[in-house]
Amino acid sequence: MNLATLLIDTALLLGIVGVTLYGAATLPAGARLPLHFGLGGYTNWQQKGIALVTWPVIAVVIYVILIVADRNQQGSGSHGLPLPVGLTIALALMLVNEVGAVRAALGRGGRG
Repeated sequence: MNLATLLIDTALLLGIVGVTLYGAATLPAGARLPLHFGLGGYTNWQQKGIALVTWPVIAVVIYVILIVADRNQQGSGSHGLPLPVGLTIALALMLVNEVGAVRAALGRGGRG
């Protein structure tokens, strides 16, 4: 993993944590957030605590996989492994999804 990729992934992870903290501070205690945005729209509304913990936990898991995949790639001498790029895109999509979910919950007035 080169320095640029590490910085991008770290920024995305910190962005996810930042949106989580913003949502925790902004949304009321009984708020519900969508965890999935699909073709039918936001349909899986979960309690604020569960939803806000889910994104950073999954992001940290992806971040660790990125680091482990990079270590394995360096050790095996393989080149062009698309896994780190795919996981970086996954982190970016998670950040966009979380921002959309917090906005949807705020637009809904935070009510369940």
